Amino acid sequence: MLLLQLQIFLIIAVLLITKPVGSAFFLSRFGPEALPYAYILTAIVAAIISTVYAAAVKYFSILRVNLWSLGVCIFTLLLFGLVLPLGASKDIVAVGLYLWVALFGVLAASQFWMLASMVFDIRQSKRLFGPIGAGAIAGGILGGYLANLLASVVGMRMLLFLATAMLLPCIFISLYIWRHYVQPQRTKAKREFTEELAAAQPYRIILASNHLLLLCGIIALSVITAKLVDYQFSALASARFADPDRLTAFFGFWFSTFNVIGLLIQLLFTQRIVQRIGVSGALLFLPAGLSLGAFFMFLVPGLGAATFSRLVDGSLKQSLHRAGVEMLFLPVDPQVKGKVKTYIDVLVDSAAGGIGGLLLLLLVDGFGITSFGISPVVLFFALIWLVCVLLIREEYLDAFRDQLRHLRPKDKRKGLDSRHKEVLAGFLRVLNEAELGSDGRQVLYVLERTADLRDEQFTEPIQRLLHHESPAVRARALNSLSLRQGPDLLMEVMPMLADPDIRVKNAALEYLVTHHLEDAEPLIQDQLNDPRAEIAGAALVELVQETRSNPVLRKRWKLQEHFDQRVEALQRLPEEEAVAWRRKLLVAAGRAGTPLGHEFLATELGGQDPKMVQAAILAAGESLDERWIFPLVNLLSEAPYRPYAISVLVQYDLSLVRALPTYLQEGKIQLEDLRRLPTVLEKINHQQTVVLLFALIEKYFPADLELRLEVLRALNAMRRDFPELQMPATQIFRHILAEAKTYRTAIKNLEAQAKLLPLGNEQLREARSGLYRLLLQRQDGNLDRLFRLMGLRYPPADIIPVYRGLRAAGQQEKINALEFLDVLLDQPLKRLVIPLMEYGIQAADAHHARQRETDVAQLEEIQFRNFRRILGGRDVRLKLAVIHVLGLQGDVRYRPILEKCLSAPDKRVRDFAEKALRRLRGEQLQ
Repeated sequence: MLLLQLQIFLIIAVLLITKPVGSAFFLSRFGPEALPYAYILTAIVAAIISTVYAAAVKYFSILRVNLWSLGVCIFTLLLFGLVLPLGASKDIVAVGLYLWVALFGVLAASQFWMLASMVFDIRQSKRLFGPIGAGAIAGGILGGYLANLLASVVGMRMLLFLATAMLLPCIFISLYIWRHYVQPQRTKAKREFTEELAAAQPYRIILASNHLLLLCGIIALSVITAKLVDYQFSALASARFADPDRLTAFFGFWFSTFNVIGLLIQLLFTQRIVQRIGVSGALLFLPAGLSLGAFFMFLVPGLGAATFSRLVDGSLKQSLHRAGVEMLFLPVDPQVKGKVKTYIDVLVDSAAGGIGGLLLLLLVDGFGITSFGISPVVLFFALIWLVCVLLIREEYLDAFRDQLRHLRPKDKRKGLDSRHKEVLAGFLRVLNEAELGSDGRQVLYVLERTADLRDEQFTEPIQRLLHHESPAVRARALNSLSLRQGPDLLMEVMPMLADPDIRVKNAALEYLVTHHLEDAEPLIQDQLNDPRAEIAGAALVELVQETRSNPVLRKRWKLQEHFDQRVEALQRLPEEEAVAWRRKLLVAAGRAGTPLGHEFLATELGGQDPKMVQAAILAAGESLDERWIFPLVNLLSEAPYRPYAISVLVQYDLSLVRALPTYLQEGKIQLEDLRRLPTVLEKINHQQTVVLLFALIEKYFPADLELRLEVLRALNAMRRDFPELQMPATQIFRHILAEAKTYRTAIKNLEAQAKLLPLGNEQLREARSGLYRLLLQRQDGNLDRLFRLMGLRYPPADIIPVYRGLRAAGQQEKINALEFLDVLLDQPLKRLVIPLMEYGIQAADAHHARQRETDVAQLEEIQFRNFRRILGGRDVRLKLAVIHVLGLQGDVRYRPILEKCLSAPDKRVRDFAEKALRRLRGEQLQ
């Protein structure tokens, strides 16, 4: 860092020595009215240099191009100093030196910051660009004051020679930094430079990126506005000071003063401002300040107001604004940055200066506007500049999103819309062309897909399928027709009750029960009295369902008596028939919508036959009676029944959410069942569900880490599936704060345990190793919970790639993820989370951990504090592991803490504490 500071110090010092000389010499020869032409000429020359530079980068390394650029700058500056005394060359030197200053300022600085970005990663750049930039401002102070003090003593020519001498060391510094810092990194992490990118012109790359376009807009608007402000300042100063040496001294003093103020801003405010309000917020200060200066110039015109505007530009541009602009380049791909950065810095900067020159020609020479009258134009461009800064924040975020795009969750494909006209036409064609003796698989598929459609054009083709050769097609066609408003099919359906296929029989029975219950009563009664479960059971189910809301009709058919008789007969039936009847009776009990079959259903729910229990669960779900909620919740912890219980409980919807608090307050639900409950609740789209999930981890079971993780997973799923639901920001922030504190403690504990692992006997080392593995698991779970909480405040599509990036093996992915998170978070969370994540990354680096030396006594003190916190907490497994270590370690300081554990509510903790205390007292364990 010191070498980079020295290099930028020398570059800016040279710039600030030559800038007063060049400006004063040019103004004394041509006057301020020539400045617009100089701006235009600078833009033309910059376009040529940028084209040559872009071509050179294709064929030569960045180092070689940079060294050649510095060599040409040194040679031309020396040449100006040598020919300055020649009278005939003064006009040429005045123009050439002015162009040299304008181009050197952007070219050398751009090359320097490109080199610096190759040395440091994104996080290091954000931390170190401020101190490095302070070196630039310090160089500006020295250069400006040297020009001020020496201009009248040694003259312009000696200042040029001094600047040449100061620029020479920059060549050797660049060479040293490249060989020792840049080249090793490029060798380790070499990236493929695609042919497409290598052949792409810089302007095409810029036009394809909104981020780069807005960045160019900010740079261009800042230059145009600065040129207008500089013209006001130079014109008024030139009118005040006619003597070139006095004008040089005036410029030198103020340029150095600008840099003194800039240095104070850089050292005291830049990093704080960037951390608090972000890069885009930091970039707002300069256009806002120039808008204020333009307003002052409009109200109180004069050199004082012009100096204030120039002060704002000179002090903020090389401090806060420069840091912000360089940070806008951070998320840009290194390959792209190498192609476009210098192009933007040189061409866009100079072209914008040329536009500024044309504007000045138009305003001053064309319309005769005075330097004071330019203020409204300054205000106009500053306001557009402010808009660009506001717009770039989202593009800045998108640039980081692009860096992590490979870590994003994959989008789910959307299914085909069955109501699409072309699809419907295809379905209708299949039904119309179906032959009665053809394979029915395609027809069955169409019938399934059109079951919910009520389009009348499907009725006639489906009715023809009642005579299809395939029983499955006949049954499915009749089921479909039962749901449609169509012709009366009584005469066609009655013979189907004698069909040899049971599927057709049941479909016919269903149609007769739902459409012709009275007309077909004798036939239905015959079916109901059939001894076979597949016939009589199906009839019972249909009748129970049909009479659900008609108690008179149910009583007429004597369904309760019939049901009870069938239940009593189960014991007398062969096992296979009994199983078939039990299934049918369960379905009937579930669909009855009355107390019919409740006792039977309750018995089967508590039975030992897994198949029957599963059928009973489904029957309970069909009833949607709240009396079954508690038994169903109790089955969540049993693996064979869990999928069935989950799907059924989801059907209860809001009734489940309203019923659960009563069971929770009474303590009826076991913790093992409760841990499975969030999987159910996440599918219930209601705000009360969110309230209940937060209550589970705040009110009912705040200490259970597994339940906490399951609740957060469920809340994240709801945030994804039901984005209209409101997540409580205050509660989320409170939980993030608690998880962050826990995470910091876990990291420190892990660090201490990692360094204490080699100490002690083999038994103690083994115990510490087990504790260390458990702490790692807890840390992973802690990080998971922390990011799931942040996923409730920020888009999951942003938080998930950050989480995956921080857990990735590659250091660059971790840095990109951390930087994106830094940009994404609001200020309160940023101050809390970012230092924590940085600390976690450092602690996870094994090499870093080995390099950090800590005294054993200090480690044991850290361990004492952490162990005391763990033993006072609620994590039972962690307590047991710590107590086991303490028993083997034999440290008497822990005796009071262990004695408190003797009264712990968990028996395992009490037993472990007793054994550990006996070890501390030296007693022999049995």
